[in-house]
Amino acid sequence: MKKLLPFLARLLVISLLFIPLLPLFHRSYKFVLALITTATMPTSEMMDALPYDGSNNLYTFLVLILAIPGMEIKKRVIGIVTGIALFIFTDFFMTAVWIPYLKTPGPSLANMAVAYGWLVVAHYLLPFLLWLAFAFRQIEGLFRGAASVERNA
Repeated sequence: MKKLLPFLARLLVISLLFIPLLPLFHRSYKFVLALITTATMPTSEMMDALPYDGSNNLYTFLVLILAIPGMEIKKRVIGIVTGIALFIFTDFFMTAVWIPYLKTPGPSLANMAVAYGWLVVAHYLLPFLLWLAFAFRQIEGLFRGAASVERNA
C-alpha cells in the first residue's frame, strides 16, 4: 500500500495536468492519422470523417507510462514512441476494416466479428496491455510491496 497510493496520486496529478492539452493532442493525432490514411494534406472535414480515433486511448497509455515510478527515462521514451506508432497503426488498420464494413449493405457475421473484435482490443485493451508490457517490473513492484506489507501485518 505504501507504493500503490503514491502511484495513484501521481496518476491523478498527471491526468489532471494533461487535460488542458487534450484538444490539441486530439487534433494533432487526427491530423497525423488523416495524413497517413489519405496520403494528402488533411482538411478539417477529412479529419472529422475518420471513423476511428484512438487518441483518448493513447492518452490513457501515456498517463499510465508517465505515472509509473522507477522506470528509466530511456524506457519511457521507447514506450511512448512505440505506443504512438502502434496506436496510429491500429487506427489505420481499423479504418481499413471499418470503411468496407460501413459501406457493405449486409455485412457478413465474419466481417462484423473482425470489426468489433478489433475495436474492443484496440479501443479498450491496448492501452493497458502496452502499459503491462513496458512497465511489468514496476507494476509488479507496486503490488509485491503491498502484498509483503499485508503478509507481515
